[in-house]
Amino acid sequence: MLVIGMQTGFPAGGRVSWAGRRHDDDWADASSGMSAAELFDAVFGALHDGEQVTLGLDCPLCMPLSPNHRPGITAAGAAADAAAAGAASDAAALVELALPTAGRPGLAELGQLLDELGTWRPWTRVSTSLTRWRANTSILVWQANPAPDSSGVTASAAVDSFFRQLTAARAVATDQGAGTVVNMAAAAARRAGLLVDPTELSRPAATITVTDR
Repeated sequence: MLVIGMQTGFPAGGRVSWAGRRHDDDWADASSGMSAAELFDAVFGALHDGEQVTLGLDCPLCMPLSPNHRPGITAAGAAADAAAAGAASDAAALVELALPTAGRPGLAELGQLLDELGTWRPWTRVSTSLTRWRANTSILVWQANPAPDSSGVTASAAVDSFFRQLTAARAVATDQGAGTVVNMAAAAARRAGLLVDPTELSRPAATITVTDR
């Protein structure tokens, strides 16, 4: 598994700073780069070799969904699963609601990466949910939240925190909040033509709090 952290808004000039490593790498940023092309090469290479990839972004991946726009996929847990057929018909509306956010820092770089994968690997499956992330899911996109009183999130610290907290985070992950948000990361994957569960379009994305230890 290749875990990558993406640092948004740095550097400037349309480039992206990222760092990643596998569980058996000896240092935090065993893979790193400062361009979208390098990021694509790292992700594509890992997927080609049969690895899972996780992408952590230090920016919001969801936005509140107005009650006037909430489609019929608001049930949580098993009830939401039963509504999956209805979710498919609502997916286009949710993707449309997310479209104005596609150019935001972080989301723009994520969208560029997913668009490239949609061209070269359209069978790639993307998830933003720890409860739905399975061995057959190629990519997990998650939100790297800064710790309280932290000045921000670095890409390498996000990667380290993911490895440390993954087991505990999966144990407590729920679908609480389903139907109250638009998942902008899931919408980006949908726009790119990649495989994504349509119910995730209205579910919160997985989060990891980035800490020093």
